[in-house]
Amino acid sequence: GRSSGGSRPGSDRRPSILLFCGDASPPSNTREIIDDRIRDGEPAGHFLILGSASMDLMRQSGGSLAGRIGQLSLDPLDIRETGSEDPMRLWIRGGFPRSFLAAGDSASTLWRQNFIRTYLERDIPMLGPRIPAETLRRFWTMLAHSQGGLWNASVLARSLAVDGKTVTRYLDLLVDLLLVRRLPPFHARQLRVALDDIKPERAFVVYGGTERYPLPGGVEAIGLAEMASVL
Repeated sequence: GRSSGGSRPGSDRRPSILLFCGDASPPSNTREIIDDRIRDGEPAGHFLILGSASMDLMRQSGGSLAGRIGQLSLDPLDIRETGSEDPMRLWIRGGFPRSFLAAGDSASTLWRQNFIRTYLERDIPMLGPRIPAETLRRFWTMLAHSQGGLWNASVLARSLAVDGKTVTRYLDLLVDLLLVRRLPPFHARQLRVALDDIKPERAFVVYGGTERYPLPGGVEAIGLAEMASVL
């Protein structure tokens, strides 16, 4: 990590601190730097720490700076940022900038393989009890194949030869690592209320597949690529 700062002209106050951590571990004295300056009367909002979802950084900020730090998660690229001209490129390569902007599909695939291997073999073992990397790789693959579907712990548990509680713990781990997004339960009644209120001419549910088929209540399920072409 490295730090830099800048203060306003004519001010005798010390400059604000900007810490770049990237994928590396944060400086070991991060807490000391911030604590010393807060004790000296520095106001809130003068410390900006930039970095990925490093477990060291998250553990340090959550454990030692509770109540004094806020975390902002930056989502991967989405179709609003990449444009709808080539939606399958985003769908296949994913939203991580280095993967999406790679020179070719082979380079993108290699980046993603290294990314996954790093998480499974280095980052996850840092969180506590040892979980076999191959087991999590299979679980992660199963989640990818069921993307956009309903969570059924018993089905995945049988495929992995574990119980439902264990497979739910695997899911919690990937959510904490910001690798999986878990949507809250969706109730059809909420959709019906929204449709009655807005009264759209047509209603769609967008999912990651390619088929288009009707749902109850005059709603249609439509694939992401087809919806992007419509937009």
